Amino acid sequence: MRIGVFAYNFEHKKTQEGLMWLFMNGYKVDCIFAADPVELKFYQSKIRLSPKKLSYMHPKEIANTMDVPYHVVVHNSKDCEELIRKYNLDVGIVLGARILKENVINAFNVGVLNMHPGLLPENRGLDTIKWAILNDLKQGVSCHLISKEIDKGSLIIKKEIEVFEDDTLLDIFLRIQNMEQVLMIESLRILESKKNFEKVEEGTYNKSVPSELEAKLFEKFETYKKNYSKL
Repeated sequence: MRIGVFAYNFEHKKTQEGLMWLFMNGYKVDCIFAADPVELKFYQSKIRLSPKKLSYMHPKEIANTMDVPYHVVVHNSKDCEELIRKYNLDVGIVLGARILKENVINAFNVGVLNMHPGLLPENRGLDTIKWAILNDLKQGVSCHLISKEIDKGSLIIKKEIEVFEDDTLLDIFLRIQNMEQVLMIESLRILESKKNFEKVEEGTYNKSVPSELEAKLFEKFETYKKNYSKL
């Protein structure tokens, strides 16, 4: 299976960990497509889940160490599409990317694998950990082959994570990110032996949590933990 990775062209936790998980599990990456940072213009909620000021390896350093071709390219571009076809890639893996367009997705022989930090189809979109708390949904990860519709496509595998009564939001964030890597490897093994998957149903698509709802997050979180830690 020939694999291409979508990454950011800067230090990034998911990019670094995903590449290391692939290498350590015996998967050869044939190409990395690294996109430069862009300014995000949509509203972002205020309560932070991830820690600040941690050091990671630049993906170019990892690529050089592992002898992987590294291309700085706009993901949704004709150049990227042509590179995918040049390398004859079977599967793309999202380890750092914005919404990918249909022409780029369709350039792969099999498709593009995404690890979504929520259970599909109930929890599509942004701020999935927060929306799960506010809407009383279980926390988990879904791996799917993406389509042009956000957080839809073909579902490969999904799995809940445990929630404990003494958890912080950071605990859940890190547990979700760890499960993404575990299920990425499981998904690749499934893709090697299986061709047909169920479609992701419509579900609910959420944008960033608005400030009036986010103000209730910590109060809801305490009740949420008590309910889910008993399951």
